[in-house]
Amino acid sequence: MYMMDLTATKYKDVRKTVDTVLLPIGMIEMHGPHCSLGTDVWIPREFVRRLDKVIGDRVIMAPEVAYGHSWGLSPFAGTIDVSAEAFTQYVYEIGKEFHRNGFRQIILFNGHGGNIPSLTTVAEKLADLGMRVLTINWWVDYREQILEVTKGPGHGGEDETSLILAIDEKLADPTLAGDHQSSLNPKIKFSKYGKELFKDGYLGNAGAATAEKGERLYQMMLELVLADIKDLWRVSYESIN
Repeated sequence: MYMMDLTATKYKDVRKTVDTVLLPIGMIEMHGPHCSLGTDVWIPREFVRRLDKVIGDRVIMAPEVAYGHSWGLSPFAGTIDVSAEAFTQYVYEIGKEFHRNGFRQIILFNGHGGNIPSLTTVAEKLADLGMRVLTINWWVDYREQILEVTKGPGHGGEDETSLILAIDEKLADPTLAGDHQSSLNPKIKFSKYGKELFKDGYLGNAGAATAEKGERLYQMMLELVLADIKDLWRVSYESIN
């Protein structure tokens, strides 16, 4: 169920039986010339829509965090970069408030790579408060399965672009992109390194993206996400019994 839809009375009733909250987290940034600036927000939002149909009676879907940290893409127009320090503290404060509201489990559903270091810290701090925390980075966690559907993954690549097309084909135009690869070692950082790594603001074979591939990815990953959430509940149950 969507938290924003609940009245205070309904929220109090729901809290008697629901102790899991899902927080979608994204980013507004450049995704090549072909993909929506909101790609990293749209994809978690779509997962939430699908998850709500299946487990909406057991999970409160919180309003999303739309801005994150993107040092690598910050040189590109359209990227709204929040410092790692500010972003980490902000998400932690949100999680801490859900803990104060009585939630024992929180799912950090992340759509953006630059958020990962911060969310690792957030997860550890929330766990120290006593929460059970599941962090999902879909393109990392399910990479092996993704490669069975899209062979050219990457930032704004075939996988992300396909997922966006499956939401609304008006949000992306793969004809504006091709197949951009880079031999730059991502472990080496230097000023404006993102301009060298991403060139036109993306990586991968975005030109091969289709809505049909995106739908296959959603259906496949939805089962994997549900399995991870069930693991969270199993660990939470075992830890209190």
